[in-house]
Amino acid sequence: MHMFNRILLAADDSEASEPAIQQAFSLVQKYAQTLVIVTVVDIYGAYYATPESIEFIQKTGQAFLDSLVTRATAQHILAETSLLETDISGKHISEILVAEAKRQRANIMVLGSHDWHGLRQFLSGGIAQAVCRLAPCSVLIARAENQGS
Repeated sequence: MHMFNRILLAADDSEASEPAIQQAFSLVQKYAQTLVIVTVVDIYGAYYATPESIEFIQKTGQAFLDSLVTRATAQHILAETSLLETDISGKHISEILVAEAKRQRANIMVLGSHDWHGLRQFLSGGIAQAVCRLAPCSVLIARAENQGS
């Protein structure tokens, strides 16, 4: 049995996620049987929005997941998806991702980092940092090759 037989890729449609997507695809081709791709849509941030705008946010998130499944399939990777949502409970996105990793029994989580510092990191909540602290499994933070230089 491989060390990483269940990989959870947490991604969004930002540039910071692309290295994570590539790393997860590479890992699953080498080591894993299962790739679970998740994204979190911020319904809580749209709490005062209309039902139509919330539906749009959900459809946009699902379309993103569908695009990643298409990319995975092109590389002969079978992928499951899960569209996660924030809610009025106020859970941080990192808590939502960690709960999903537990539910999915992931051996490793792969995610990107915006590599923000200072106030911007504080305002964004430092998702990657919090996931590293809370995760029930190994975590790989994938960065672009030129990031941080």
